[in-house]
Order: sequence, then structure tokens, then C-alpha cells
Amino acid sequence: MSYLMIPIWELYYVKELKEISFNDSTSENFKDQRSLFDRKKIYETLQWAEENPNYDFKEIMKNAPVPHKLEFSNKEVYEYLVKFKEFMENEEYGVLTDDRPSIEF
Repeated sequence: MSYLMIPIWELYYVKELKEISFNDSTSENFKDQRSLFDRKKIYETLQWAEENPNYDFKEIMKNAPVPHKLEFSNKEVYEYLVKFKEFMENEEYGVLTDDRPSIEF
């Protein structure tokens, strides 16, 4: 489940889900920051998440090193994860195929 922390992390930096957009910029940043191996692992966990809507997704972040609480409901986190999965599946972005080396931060 630790791979789900990666997409959920973004939710700490927005007030509403509609602020999150999945586009070319999102794709490029994601590919720069995560290896193809990691992106595929994230996708696998997103597939599992989609099949388990009643799972407590907020619990995954209980020990996250952030100064505030995740403000979204579990249902909202689930809906966001499904959208993130759909973004990853969009072949236009190449998230699951681009094997560029990730950038070290």
C-alpha cells in the first residue's frame, strides 16, 4: 500500500479535488520524478484500490510526515485515486511506457 502514498500526497496541497488537473505537465513531472518501475507499481496499487472502494485509504497516510490532517473524506480519496489511475492509463501521456531515467532530487 505504500505506493498509494505517492498519489495521495498531492491531496495535502489542495483545498478541493477540482484543483487537481492531469495534463502534459503532470505527466512530465511524474515521469521525471518516478522510474518506470515505480510508476508501474503505483498503477498496480491503483488497480487494487479501484477494486476495493471500502478500504480506508486515509489510514495509509496516518504516519505521513505532514504538518496537517488529510481533509478529504475516504470516498473523495477513492474517487481521486480512480482518476489518477485513468490518467496513468491514458496512452497520450506515456506514463506506463516512457522509460526515461528519473531525476535525482
